Amino acid sequence: MLKKRFLSAVVSTLFLFIALTLAALAAREASATPGSMVSIQYVYINQASTSLTISASGTATVYGYVQRTPAGKNIFLMSTLQRFSNGSWSNVRSWSRSSTSSSATILETHQVTRGTYRVETYYYVSGDGGHESGTIYSKTVIY
Repeated sequence: MLKKRFLSAVVSTLFLFIALTLAALAAREASATPGSMVSIQYVYINQASTSLTISASGTATVYGYVQRTPAGKNIFLMSTLQRFSNGSWSNVRSWSRSSTSSSATILETHQVTRGTYRVETYYYVSGDGGHESGTIYSKTVIY
């Protein structure tokens, strides 16, 4: 009888220890902040952005921007106004810039009809050791 009580106390203590350990691990996992996530660091690209606005009269303003790091040498930037129709995005108009300065900017307007639009911006920056590129999208705008 004494053996059963002793064995029961040991097993209960073991279960309690496991439960507390799991709870502590779960609490530590839940407290991870978004700031602790890994982010991609570019060698040649410092930043890139794009946006789209459409005025009440239907003038779409297309913006694309890329800035190189000191290691970057040549920039290519292309922004494309796209319209959503029949379940897919189609290109309406594109603009491009090439530059050897520290950044390149596209700021253009285009008259649009009623519909759903976005901007796709492709950027490419080369340096002595290679290149980096990417594609970003603006928020969707319904006009």
